[in-house]
Amino acid sequence: MKKIRYYSSFLPNQKVLKKYFTNKDYEKKLYTLISNHSNIINPKKKYKLTNGSGFLVEEMASNPISLNFLNFLTSIIKPKYILEIGAFIGLSTMELTQNLKKGGKVVSLEKYEKFHKICKKNFNKNRLDKKINIVLGDALETLKYKKFKYKFDFIFIDGNKEKYKEIFVECEKLISKNGIIAVDNIFNQGDVLNKNPKTPKGAGVKRFLKYVRHKKYSSSILPFYDGIMLIKN
Repeated sequence: MKKIRYYSSFLPNQKVLKKYFTNKDYEKKLYTLISNHSNIINPKKKYKLTNGSGFLVEEMASNPISLNFLNFLTSIIKPKYILEIGAFIGLSTMELTQNLKKGGKVVSLEKYEKFHKICKKNFNKNRLDKKINIVLGDALETLKYKKFKYKFDFIFIDGNKEKYKEIFVECEKLISKNGIIAVDNIFNQGDVLNKNPKTPKGAGVKRFLKYVRHKKYSSSILPFYDGIMLIKN
């Protein structure tokens, strides 16, 4: 009998954890089960969306399971101020407004003017523009030179992966006491597992992981979608 190792059974679609499944479309059925029991709503039904990005929402915007997780996490934290790095079309930004304290704000940094304009349209369409401050510009430059009036209770890093480490270093200065930083796409489609990453993004994420490993933070990596890491002071 083959021995089961820890690495053999930490993903639901690994052989040892689906040995009783006798049908087809395991991932599809598993996704349906998760959706039915996690209050997951199709983002395109929940929000009025303008998408002139050239990509399908399913291709580039946050996965509904990830959005649901962000919603659940912020419902526990009950943040007043949230910082987001990378907005794309603003889907995750809008979801992050759902559990803000009264008078709270999401500050989102978006590098590209095209997506910045799409975001503003989506925020206006969904009447969330008063809860969101979308800032156009390179995230790292903005973090270095913009003066923020408050610390952030939750920071979501999901853009400019080439500079994840440098961005995280700046975010360390902005997180509130007991605040949480969530870093998305930390597997970068498996590139971080390569000794020498094949992409600049993979190399950037790997530098970040090396940096944070030696810091005295409480952290946890959740291996769903492309990996999300939670870091707490």
